[in-house]
Amino acid sequence: MPKLSSANVFLIVCSSAIAAVTSAQQIDLSQQSWSAEVIRDHGQPVIPLYDGWYPNEDGTNTMCFSYFNMNREQAIDVRLGKDNHLSDNRFSAWLPTHFDPLPPRYRHVFCAFTVTVPEDFGQDERITWTLTSNGQTLSVPGKLIAPYVLDEPTSHGRGNLAPLVKLSANGQNIRGRTGIHTPEPIAAIVGEALTLTAWIEHPKEEVWVGWSHHSGPGKVNFDQKEYQVETSIGLTQVQTTFNEPGEYVVRMQTIDNIAAFEFYCCHTNAYFHVNVSN
Repeated sequence: MPKLSSANVFLIVCSSAIAAVTSAQQIDLSQQSWSAEVIRDHGQPVIPLYDGWYPNEDGTNTMCFSYFNMNREQAIDVRLGKDNHLSDNRFSAWLPTHFDPLPPRYRHVFCAFTVTVPEDFGQDERITWTLTSNGQTLSVPGKLIAPYVLDEPTSHGRGNLAPLVKLSANGQNIRGRTGIHTPEPIAAIVGEALTLTAWIEHPKEEVWVGWSHHSGPGKVNFDQKEYQVETSIGLTQVQTTFNEPGEYVVRMQTIDNIAAFEFYCCHTNAYFHVNVSN
């Protein structure tokens, strides 16, 4: 099976973002030219991507992985296991198992999950994410090399700052891509609306918020998937429904300006763990 280098991934993302798209048959990656013609409504793979890494105050380092669904209409589900895994089982991560179609306002789902490695993790070591979708297996390595270091949680040169997020009125505040998780799973019932709530602080008047089905066996519906939040209010809520029982993760991302994603700085992830029963 073909594997993509970082350079090939970069070419896919850049060329796909600027050219027109047409028809709907699958083209095997070995026969594809790197243009927007590889974008289809259905039948194309999800490309795993490595955004880069950032150092933490405790001496550890955190890697950011993301993805690019090359389908405009097809959502793809890939269970954890041989078709969706990390190469090094010493490290845990909340890998996505659900991949939304190509987003309407941005091409690349940035830093969908992170992996934190110890201080002694060497520059020659790597963590590889392998993903098989629509019959094609692709892998991307994560390495701690200087060209991939990310600004986190602020970029002084561009003035971007990741929003501060908490998941309860008196809960812990977190800023940045490592993100915040609900301390306990939230109970929900199949077919009944569940309200998910987050508190957001930021110096700017508005921030962008987007919601995604990160993992879980069925479908997740949102009353709104992305919108602006006035920081003077600071409270955001979304109505979700689940069509099957099981354990789910819903991912919320927030950033001061959606265009700042293209500069890889600076957003905050929040992960809502939901247990759905009949």
